Amino acid sequence: MSRGARGFHTRKAINSEHDPYLSKEAPKDMSICRKCRSVYHEKRWYRNDELPEHLRSKIGGEVFCPACQKIRDKYPGGFVIIEGNFPTEHREELMRLLGNKKSRAMSINPLEQIVEVKEHEGRIEISTTTEKFAQRIGKILTKAFNGKIEYKWTDDTKIARIIWVREDEEAG
Repeated sequence: MSRGARGFHTRKAINSEHDPYLSKEAPKDMSICRKCRSVYHEKRWYRNDELPEHLRSKIGGEVFCPACQKIRDKYPGGFVIIEGNFPTEHREELMRLLGNKKSRAMSINPLEQIVEVKEHEGRIEISTTTEKFAQRIGKILTKAFNGKIEYKWTDDTKIARIIWVREDEEAG
């Protein structure tokens, strides 16, 4: 991870054009999220522990960051569907990879989070706060375990639906 001019980790941009949670009025500078404790500073959200010490004393009012609002409202920006025989046989490996990806994403951009993970009939469905995060999860699954991946976006809201399939007979 590279650091920008102010010493913060650089972030992947999140497209706010179709995201009603990012289009709302911005919180006051140095607001802190009630749930994840991320801090809004200079038009960006940062992890609290990422702020320099001299800024931590300036943290002000509490709000909910856009990601925590989406999680509370169950309003995903992307979906990753994991199918095939592979998820059943390698569930623990997949969950460990997802946990690592979730931690890394949160450290780069606190607005990229997993909303929910559902499992039924050998299928795993992950909803994410942004379409880009869903896309990156799909790419990391393909890189780690091969398989076949398909990307779909809705025209109106730009929600991503990523479908990753792997059957047992494929090499990993």
